Amino acid sequence: MKRFAACLLSFLALTANAADLQLLTDNHPPLHFLQGDQLVGFGVDVVQALAAQTGDRIHLQQVPLLRALRMASDTPDTGVFTVLRTDARDDSYQWVGPLIEVETALYAHDNFHPPVRSLREADHLGRITVPRKWLVYSYLQEQDLTNLYGVETPEQMMRLFSLGRTDFVVSDTLSSAALAREQGMEPGRLQYQLPLMKQDTYIAFSRQTDPKQVARWQQALDTLRADGRLEKMRQRWLSNTLPR
Repeated sequence: MKRFAACLLSFLALTANAADLQLLTDNHPPLHFLQGDQLVGFGVDVVQALAAQTGDRIHLQQVPLLRALRMASDTPDTGVFTVLRTDARDDSYQWVGPLIEVETALYAHDNFHPPVRSLREADHLGRITVPRKWLVYSYLQEQDLTNLYGVETPEQMMRLFSLGRTDFVVSDTLSSAALAREQGMEPGRLQYQLPLMKQDTYIAFSRQTDPKQVARWQQALDTLRADGRLEKMRQRWLSNTLPR
């Protein structure tokens, strides 16, 4: 009877603090993507597990990343996943994480030999295509490259690559294989060249979201990491990424 009463009190405390949260994300397999009409992926599993841990009700919506970040910059009870945390973004959001480290790399065609030794060498040898909305595009712009070509979407980037209309593409190592398969291309056609960036990913909540709510999500994430569930999610979704 005492155990039942303790469980009931715990449940009532959880539901009393429960919130309705809008969580936004973009298309970035295998982190988060549509399968039929359902959002799935590593990031989706993580936020659903966190909501179950905190007792919150979440409403998932897929929108372009830049729009999602704008919405989360001034809308209460709104978050975006999975997001790279940068100095420019740091003060605009409340952060839960890190979720997983992401490496962004340069890729060439599989018949390209030998691998390039520097960005400058790649820029001399051919066109480097990157989605303009990705942070790495801004980084590459700062390198004064002459053959940098910006496109709207990663799908467009991979389409150009599959048609032989660009020499190099840039992608995180987690998503390269999935992006290639979406264009009907064998992932083995992408040859890893060199690393460009390594950054941790987070959930970015609006500044108008209750800080206590954000703290509960951080505590729940720490629990997921400590009990091994976060690693199991990583193995489920990210173990079949493109080898170097």
